[in-house]
Amino acid sequence: MTNELLYTIAFTLLQGFNDAQRKQILLAYGSATDLFMERKKGQEAFSSFNLLHKNILMGAWPLAQAEAEILFMNKHDIRGFSVIDPKYPDRLVHIDDAPTLLFTKGYTHFNLPQLISIVGSRQHTIQVNRVLQELLEGLAHLKIGVISGMAMGVDGIAHQSSLLQKIPTWGVLAHGLDQIYPSQHRRLAIQMLDGGGLLTEFRKGTIPLPFCFPKRNRIVAGMSDITLVVETDLKGGSMITANLASGYQREVFAVPGKIHDAKSSGCLHLIKIEKANIYHDPIHFLEMMSWPLPNQPEASLHSASIQTQLILDPVEQSILTIIQEQGPIHRDQVSKALNMHSSELSGHLLDLELGGYIHLQAGNMYITL
Repeated sequence: MTNELLYTIAFTLLQGFNDAQRKQILLAYGSATDLFMERKKGQEAFSSFNLLHKNILMGAWPLAQAEAEILFMNKHDIRGFSVIDPKYPDRLVHIDDAPTLLFTKGYTHFNLPQLISIVGSRQHTIQVNRVLQELLEGLAHLKIGVISGMAMGVDGIAHQSSLLQKIPTWGVLAHGLDQIYPSQHRRLAIQMLDGGGLLTEFRKGTIPLPFCFPKRNRIVAGMSDITLVVETDLKGGSMITANLASGYQREVFAVPGKIHDAKSSGCLHLIKIEKANIYHDPIHFLEMMSWPLPNQPEASLHSASIQTQLILDPVEQSILTIIQEQGPIHRDQVSKALNMHSSELSGHLLDLELGGYIHLQAGNMYITL
């Protein structure tokens, strides 16, 4: 047990300070240990503080609670980084309300050349998988890391896709490290520890109450250079994260989606009010950020839909175009639009589905992937 960690945890347990105030106090004193030792000066201690804050600092510090937290950390191989620790995430430290202390498990080299946060809806379309696979394949040549919030839906897909590309990925939790929420992501969380990890500002025993999620979102936004919003409606955590990122002077990108799809309404709104750039494809994204392009030809990283269209025959290309422009669309509508017999259309639809171009939904409705 180090005194610095002990006093830092105890300091975070003192009520009456916000994150910005704690950060300024630690910067002024240089360490939580020196802050604690200032108490020995008696009445002369904390002379520049208002009476309320002076009384809090001169009062009893919850050292027993801090010791219990450290015992838990040691048992479960958890590390703690204060906001003045050189190993603290260097992008996060620059936001005014940076967490005073981060508890982390897994890979703790956060300060990679490029970091991107990926957020989106829990209820998403099948397009998300393709967008994120294509994006992360296009970024895999960089020394990049991916941040997200471990939620169901887009967050989980972002973490899983990063693992497939061997890209370090960190999940920011809205609770303590004595649990995983949602429980369905327990296996994913374990897999992430090898090339990334988990982090939170919450102590053990903290359950994911509603107020915890916006606090979690500010870490997601503050840790990265960019926040990419893949799919979201006009309300929810993804919009909070995007607005926080914009407020922190970080870049925001949004996948536009379809104009009448509620799951894209938040993305379209961010683009409309010029709070987000349009995400189009990996090469465009890299060029917008002035990040290194891959050595391979650009065409190999352009969207898969552009690539694959080049090898389709004219009939299948016309079917795909209709589904792209009008989907979800019933097969009978496709047949009518092309004046094509149903039996002939069925063969082409099957080929397109097997090729990964389209997806059949309930009710014989087709969409593009």
